[in-house]
Amino acid sequence: MKKKWVLIPIIALLLFVLHFFRDPEREIPLTGVVSPADGKIIAIELVKSGKIPVIEKNGEEIFLHDLKGYITEDCHLVAIFMSPFDVHVNRSPLKGTVSRVIYTEGEYHMATALALTNERNTIIIDGDTRLIVIQIAGKFVRRIQCFVREGFSIEKGERVGRIILGSQVVLILPETYTLTVAVGSHVKAGESVIALPPPHT
Repeated sequence: MKKKWVLIPIIALLLFVLHFFRDPEREIPLTGVVSPADGKIIAIELVKSGKIPVIEKNGEEIFLHDLKGYITEDCHLVAIFMSPFDVHVNRSPLKGTVSRVIYTEGEYHMATALALTNERNTIIIDGDTRLIVIQIAGKFVRRIQCFVREGFSIEKGERVGRIILGSQVVLILPETYTLTVAVGSHVKAGESVIALPPPHT
């Protein structure tokens, strides 16, 4: 009888692992920029272009040193928090070519708020426009997986990486794009449209 009770937590752990590493297929919409991650949108900010791009938040400036030279126009920043119960596979928001992958060591704050100083992996994608996907590690489990390298051609909705357990993904795209989501919106990677291009593109 005791052996059966011992098996319960083992089975529960196995079920959680299987649930966490699930990777369902998604229906990729033809139009719009799709979400790079499953989860809840926790922040939308304006990134001001310059020698070093900067975000002004609560009276403070957050400089994006990693992106020096890569942001040449004002942009939207959309941060998505992935709980341990979300699918953690990350997908490309648009078709393009991976022009740069930048890994940065950092801190390990909780990913429930914008955590741009945490350990992160930045994927710069150039297609019809330049998009930037930042995979950010969380406080407890610190493992970022990147499935692409510089020079890779990727399709919209294609898998580009995964982050283990609770974590965050940030998308940066030109301000000329119209966001279709707000803080608090829940999105699915590769399936939820989060922005539409300007009419002339």
